[in-house]
Amino acid sequence: MAKLPGLKLGLPNPELILTSVNLVIATTVILCGIAVFRIWLHPLAAFPGPKIWAVSRLPWIRYMLRGRMWRKIERLHQEYGTVVRIAPAELSFNSPAAWTDIYISKPLMPKEPSSQTPPLNGAHSLFTAVGDDHRRLRGILANGFSDKALREQAPIIDNHATGLISRLRREIKSASPIVDIQKFLGYAALDTISDLSYGESMEGLPERNEHGWIARFFLHGRFSTVRMCLCAFSPLDKVLDFFVLSLTRRQRTKNWAVFSAKIERRLAKGDMTGQRSDLISPVVGKVTPDHEIDASAKMKAKGITSSELLSHTLASIVANSQLTTVALTTTIYLLLRNPKTLKSLTAEIRHFFTQDSQINVHSTNSLKYLDAVVNESMRLRHPTPISLPRVVPPSGRVIDGTFIPGNTIVGVNLHVISTSPLYWVEGHEFHPERFLKPEDERYEKRFEKDVKAAYMPFSTGPRNCIGGNFIVLWTNSPPSSRLFLAETRVTLAKLLWNFELVLEDPVDEWLDRAAYIVYEPTALKVKLIDQQNGEVVKERENVGE
Repeated sequence: MAKLPGLKLGLPNPELILTSVNLVIATTVILCGIAVFRIWLHPLAAFPGPKIWAVSRLPWIRYMLRGRMWRKIERLHQEYGTVVRIAPAELSFNSPAAWTDIYISKPLMPKEPSSQTPPLNGAHSLFTAVGDDHRRLRGILANGFSDKALREQAPIIDNHATGLISRLRREIKSASPIVDIQKFLGYAALDTISDLSYGESMEGLPERNEHGWIARFFLHGRFSTVRMCLCAFSPLDKVLDFFVLSLTRRQRTKNWAVFSAKIERRLAKGDMTGQRSDLISPVVGKVTPDHEIDASAKMKAKGITSSELLSHTLASIVANSQLTTVALTTTIYLLLRNPKTLKSLTAEIRHFFTQDSQINVHSTNSLKYLDAVVNESMRLRHPTPISLPRVVPPSGRVIDGTFIPGNTIVGVNLHVISTSPLYWVEGHEFHPERFLKPEDERYEKRFEKDVKAAYMPFSTGPRNCIGGNFIVLWTNSPPSSRLFLAETRVTLAKLLWNFELVLEDPVDEWLDRAAYIVYEPTALKVKLIDQQNGEVVKERENVGE
């Protein structure tokens, strides 16, 4: 047989084979050594958990990318106890004492860096700022979330809740009585927070408008989750940042232009005392344009820069609209799957109000069963079923009576601690009665065994959610109504006063969905029967009998 020109036949180079074999052996030895060290010799070796999770962060990444980490962490705590090793250098805690030891005890433990998505414009928001910058930003923004501020902001919240009812009536008259209630709750939540943040809404509720802002905001959760996972293999996270930023540059430029113009228009109106109060009111006159910042002179020490304001307001409307949308939709689902609770809540609302115009932020403060329903919904399915990671200082820290080595990542998972049978009677069932005061005739004594200190729906300490610091109903705190609870109360009250709601597709698995920081938005088909038109033959005074 003739040989083809230039083709050399023969065995592979022996030296190349030997080099490859040695490389494989060396890699295997190194990986085995790492595994042996992390399982038996690592400072966290004594803590329980699956061995494969102690060896590598890959199992953690797998569940994060699937959006199933919240469910897996729950099972791990059921199997291994209140402290579980979920990664080579990370522990998950499931105990009320851990709330104080991790998030309040001083010196405060910093947030774990990879859990924070850097601001796209380079200026930190309240969510990502640290140290003095965090204290400065929180100090100037906190006034917008005070009781006094909320009383003044109430007309804006009331207005959008009324707008939701009007929009739903247009939908059932023009299209069908069956609506995806999740979509319209999303429009209402975004219109409310954008009006409070920019002085003008995103116009989702008027007429029969449609937009995709809510869907875009939820995509941010997926991106942040992927980025967080890639941080374990840095610099892949930097590659992702570059890739995403390159692909989205044009859209981001448009977004920044839209939101920058909204802020500028609001700031140009100045102090609007007597006309309106919003989340921008406390910063009017305290915003320093970026080009005037002199870092050496610390001109921003008592104020906020225009870039910081833009970064924070955008982060705030994303977080608030997501949380409120998911929380309200989940509450409605739970009510519709529990007819007895729905009947009791509807009776309370329709007994207390004789007309829709009476329902507002102030008047709904008195609806104790409504408060209990909202709290129970947040407990059973917190919108963000995540852990809140902090980094133990190099010297170590005692958490819940156990010394934790320095540089360990620690956290409490919001879902796990809020449903654990260690702290809750029938923790996976919907019983708003547990959040009523003992003197309430609807309270059930069996819930005395609940450990309410486990329930921190907005975290705790100096870095808790600034917009969710509302009254904890089982304490002797004075009546208070913060932004989230105010918006949730008035929206639910108006919905149940104006409509009969019927679950169109009672899917049992609706609650068991993926979560990428926030639960994925899931359509909830509900039939609305307008009470205004008398379509349900039932006297209001007989409801609840």
